[in-house]
Amino acid sequence: MDFVLRFNLPIVIVVFQIVLILAWLEANDAKAQERRFQSGGLDGRVEKVASHSCIHDQILEQRKRPGRQVYSVTPQVYEPGRSKPLQHKGRALLGVSTSSKPSKDEKKPIRIYLSYDAVGLSPDRDCQNVGDMVKLGDPPITSLPGLPSCNPLANPPTLGDCWYNCTSEDIPGEDKKHRLRKALGQTADWFRRALAVEPVNGNLRLSGYSACGQDGGVQLPREYVEEGVSDADLVLLVTTRPAAIWTTLAWAVACERDQWGRAIAGHVNVAPRHLTAEEEASLSATLKHEVIHVLGFDPHAFTHFRDERKRLRNKVTEQVMDEKIGRAVTRVVLPRVVMHSRHHYAAFSGNFTGLELEDGGESGTSGSHWEKRLLMNEIMTGSVDTRSVVSKMTLALLEDSGWYKANYSMADRLDWGRNQGTEFVTSPCNLWKGAYHCNTKEFSGCTYNREAQGYCPIQTYSRDLPRWAQYFPQANKGGPSLFADYCTYLVAYTDGICTDTNSAPDTMLGEVRGSNSRCMASSLVRTGFVQGFTTQGNGCYQHRCINNTLEVAVDGMWSMCPQAGGSIQFPGFHGELICPAYHELCNTGMVVDSERCPRACNFNGDCVDGRCHCFLGFHGHDCSRRSCPSNCTGNGLCLNNGICECKTGYTGIDCSTAVCDEQCGLHGGVCDNGICKFRCSDYGKYTCQNSSTLLSTLSVCKNVLGNDISGQHCAPREHSMLLKLEEVVVMPNYHRLFPGGARKFFNIFGNTLCEEAAKRLSCWISIQKCDGDNRLRVCHSACQSYNLACGASLDCSDQTIFSSKGEGRCTGFDEVKEEEMKEWRKMIC
Repeated sequence: MDFVLRFNLPIVIVVFQIVLILAWLEANDAKAQERRFQSGGLDGRVEKVASHSCIHDQILEQRKRPGRQVYSVTPQVYEPGRSKPLQHKGRALLGVSTSSKPSKDEKKPIRIYLSYDAVGLSPDRDCQNVGDMVKLGDPPITSLPGLPSCNPLANPPTLGDCWYNCTSEDIPGEDKKHRLRKALGQTADWFRRALAVEPVNGNLRLSGYSACGQDGGVQLPREYVEEGVSDADLVLLVTTRPAAIWTTLAWAVACERDQWGRAIAGHVNVAPRHLTAEEEASLSATLKHEVIHVLGFDPHAFTHFRDERKRLRNKVTEQVMDEKIGRAVTRVVLPRVVMHSRHHYAAFSGNFTGLELEDGGESGTSGSHWEKRLLMNEIMTGSVDTRSVVSKMTLALLEDSGWYKANYSMADRLDWGRNQGTEFVTSPCNLWKGAYHCNTKEFSGCTYNREAQGYCPIQTYSRDLPRWAQYFPQANKGGPSLFADYCTYLVAYTDGICTDTNSAPDTMLGEVRGSNSRCMASSLVRTGFVQGFTTQGNGCYQHRCINNTLEVAVDGMWSMCPQAGGSIQFPGFHGELICPAYHELCNTGMVVDSERCPRACNFNGDCVDGRCHCFLGFHGHDCSRRSCPSNCTGNGLCLNNGICECKTGYTGIDCSTAVCDEQCGLHGGVCDNGICKFRCSDYGKYTCQNSSTLLSTLSVCKNVLGNDISGQHCAPREHSMLLKLEEVVVMPNYHRLFPGGARKFFNIFGNTLCEEAAKRLSCWISIQKCDGDNRLRVCHSACQSYNLACGASLDCSDQTIFSSKGEGRCTGFDEVKEEEMKEWRKMIC
């Protein structure tokens, strides 16, 4: 237990997860297989849209290696506290206010602090000269220098735990650094407008005992640890290290979380080769994607999501065997995600229960991205490009975490699947209709959003596709994207984009290209001309929406379309144009149907089969009325606006959740409805182990734990980490409990009782006894013994570290000799 007593700070810093202590044991790599998303022309060429292949799932797999750590916990103060500060010789060890004002859980725009201190400064990780060999991941120390070398083209590709040969594109010059700051600054500003969070009271506290992040990580600057970071809710540590996967523009991971599970620090790496003017738009979308991973779109973060009562959610995802699709799927079942998904797809049937996550067809990838088959160009699918958009579903997932309030006006319009109904979300894609499904290469038509003329990109593979993806009689035929489950749908011709003014229109057909042009089925041809040997089935035509009417122009001539869609003709042209329905191009809102609920339940509830199911705190047939749930359960005041103002000591929408003393989190406990729980398993890589197995590894604490050789202690599984625990936590605590001045003083009297008491206490605070998964706090008597022996004034009533007075089940029980206590009482008297 790495409780650290800092001599020069008014704080006891507790960072329970000691696995983060040593940077060289955390040098994670991004050893991943390259993902190729091809959606190109008929000849198989890749479409000319720069696409970012996210490697977040592979990073998570690498962080599961023995000795690696996902994140550490560093508790924060979010409101005036309810605890009194610990005292050590008259100096506060814990700077916590004692105000008793009730919490109002007010959220404010998130403040993201960007740290560029580490950019280009790691000689073994950053490219500084052409030809430099730098590490990606952790190359074997037994291999020759420079081997193995990274090679994405090898079979299999070598992408991690290798040495990378730097090129001129990998060196972050001043121009690239300027682009980096500009792009990340814009990203931070976007999130400031999109998300609100309960602000940290005072400076953001960070642990800093180890490198933060991935691929060697970043060591936190000393001032971040000792003083904290002011005016910040999240610190992003930025690096510009190369990536072996050429299509990976950036990656990011969270490395520290607060006591509620929210990310407070993360590592963002941007590959320098992509810091160019040509990739500016792609990088902007990529950085949003990666920061969203840090904020909470991450399976590890899911386990910390909180509900309206501020209690841990019972369920974030569910894995089920989908008989229709033919395989197991993982769905997000969070309330606001489901609600916004229903309104997007018009999926108001009870058969729709959650939004699918990507499985990618590979093991270990489920959890970090939306299923591309269902959300296509949404920003949190597995590949990102300039066409990616942030949907309400992604913002809803972040709000459902319990940490943020989303501003849904910042969401973009997602066209894929819009108003396609429950069957679109619950059925295999070979049953989809219109532009969402095609089954022959000869077929052409308008793409799903009518922004382009498209073709059917059926590919023949060298081996059979998975059984669930065999949509054709030939088992090796399917669509071009693994992420989109090999579905076949109309894809834009590179020269068929109607909104592209650089693409020449076919004047024989009366076409016009521009921002208000859309693809429509048409057999029009100018009078006096005849079509060639191919039949023209569609074209690009201008449209406008006036007085609840859709109008279409051909060669500058405007004509009204039927409300429900249908054919119209134009003078000077043979054939006809088929108008789409009015709502398809003009009504950007919701389509009214019998399954929808009144006023969309005011987005305060879930609409199922025409009936509103209101979220906690709302009621009425349309969920329009705010109410205090259970009259604030007697633990708060119900205000006129239907919101509970909780009494001190309670929180949540209904004031039903008891809060813990802030020292609970500050000393490594986890608050569960007012109960401060201390468990080995709450902290990464800690287990309850037989004391005898630890002694051979220990140095400083060997004799202390040796007195209870038959017992058990809570300690890191990796014994190398145990040694580092002694070096970085136990010894600094010891020197603070028994400083140099005290040593000289006590040596004069020839007494070592203070030294022994300080040593025992520093060991017991960090390596506590356990019973099963229960971690036993340090005995109250051990604290008293130290105070008497050293003339100190530690607060022994702090029950987050020390047990209650007289409690027998504690660390150090029967090991503090009564004669020591008596002897020092005599000396004091």
